[in-house]
Amino acid sequence: MGASAGVLLLGGAAMLYQTYYKAHVVSKMEAAFAPGYDPVLALVENSTEMAYVEISPPRPEQDLIDRIIQGKEAGRYFLILGSKGAGKQTMLIQAISRAKAEGVAFFEAHSDCEVVVDKFSESINYNMNRDYLGNLLGLSDLSGMSVFQSLERAMHKLEKALIRYSQQKGRPAIIIMNAAHLLPQDDDGKKVLQLFQQRAEKWASSGVCTFVFTSNDYWIYDALRKNSNRMDTLSVKDLSRAQSIDVLKKCRAHYFGIERAREEDSQGIFAKAYETLGGRVALLNTMARRSNLLKATEQLVEDDLQWLLSKTGIIEDHDDDVMDEQKWSTCSWLLFVELAKRHAALEGGQDTHDNSDSSAEQEGVDLDNDDGDAGSTSSHSSAHPLVDPSLDQEKDVRGEDVPNPHLTWGEARQVMTRPDYLTQLDQMNIIQVNRHHEIRADSMPLLRAFRRIAQEPGYEDKLERVMDRVSAIESLGRTRELVWKEQGEKGKFLVKHDHKGRELESWVLLGGDERLGREEEEEEK
Repeated sequence: MGASAGVLLLGGAAMLYQTYYKAHVVSKMEAAFAPGYDPVLALVENSTEMAYVEISPPRPEQDLIDRIIQGKEAGRYFLILGSKGAGKQTMLIQAISRAKAEGVAFFEAHSDCEVVVDKFSESINYNMNRDYLGNLLGLSDLSGMSVFQSLERAMHKLEKALIRYSQQKGRPAIIIMNAAHLLPQDDDGKKVLQLFQQRAEKWASSGVCTFVFTSNDYWIYDALRKNSNRMDTLSVKDLSRAQSIDVLKKCRAHYFGIERAREEDSQGIFAKAYETLGGRVALLNTMARRSNLLKATEQLVEDDLQWLLSKTGIIEDHDDDVMDEQKWSTCSWLLFVELAKRHAALEGGQDTHDNSDSSAEQEGVDLDNDDGDAGSTSSHSSAHPLVDPSLDQEKDVRGEDVPNPHLTWGEARQVMTRPDYLTQLDQMNIIQVNRHHEIRADSMPLLRAFRRIAQEPGYEDKLERVMDRVSAIESLGRTRELVWKEQGEKGKFLVKHDHKGRELESWVLLGGDERLGREEEEEEK
């Protein structure tokens, strides 16, 4: 009796522990969305070296990102697409900081799918049952699970926590996958992305969670677009001239003092630096730390130029061993030269434009944002103008901003003749591709590097000669030489016979009548 009672007590205790543990896992996940401490914000708040400035006038993208983090854009999920250093992560962190991380889970993607699952699990306070006491007795069934099964199980448990959070708070939770382009571009990476997208679609339709992907590269948009029903895409653009100069002023004041910033502004140094750097936030902040701003910007262009040549430089008298590499280089430079020509044409005609387009565009966005705020509490509010494909198109020339020309994907196919290289150039951050399939230089310093090379005397002729050499080497590789040592009967070379030895095909040489036996044929006649 005593042994039986002991077994029953142990069984009952195990059942109670199992029930408690399941509830505990969900409660921990709910706590991940509570306001307060967040590792991402803690790192930012402890950073005093880098300058964090308020951009004036405010970026229109910041308003939409604030609304997303506040849970006012329910019913859909988002892809934030933009070039490296455009400010995607900064705007997200600023919005999370203002909301005190309430209702937000943030994690980074990685090239290893197992690491992605671990980072995601940490962000939602799920430790993959590693603290389950049944592991001591070998009762856990997680040992043979694949990374995809582990991810699916984590999201299944998370769904319960999201439902409870949404019911209690009356708003969706926010989950952010930053730098989704770091996922491996293979079957495993696409499977992980698909698992997240399936849940994002499901949670958006029920209003319990708004999922946010951020990416530097076009391939994430291409992969998500295939199965998306509720996805909106936010394209993050570079700053305008006024915003860029304002950022340079504030950053220089932070690093070198307000007096030096005022002196450099009066000398027009910031305007000259903007012409070279463009409106890329990361570049503006980085260059503002340099003692000699103009010299640093020129050196940046030179460094980008040399890096570009190390990846795509053409070799006029190259060996056949590097033919494939030169094919890649020549096709790339056909695109770069075209972008350089368009930029030169736009820059030459920029004086004919005024800045009314830029101000009107900014005012239009503000008005649209005011209209959108009226329905901010409804999950069925109209789409924000920045995610409307008909309203977010980027112009090559915006008022006094530095021109940024583009080619459509279709035009680039015609120029390069090898469109499969475009994706690789995008992943190398040499070009950028937006949601409208418009192709631009990834940054203004790179575009300046394009122009320096393209405007060298005779460069296009040199490019043409390298292309001719590539074609000649390819033609040589397709040529086969046949050497005949002996001539067949009457000039015929038998090529194929049937099973009885009868001739089916033969080649006849023309010329050499005597060797071909034509005199014998005439005598017989």
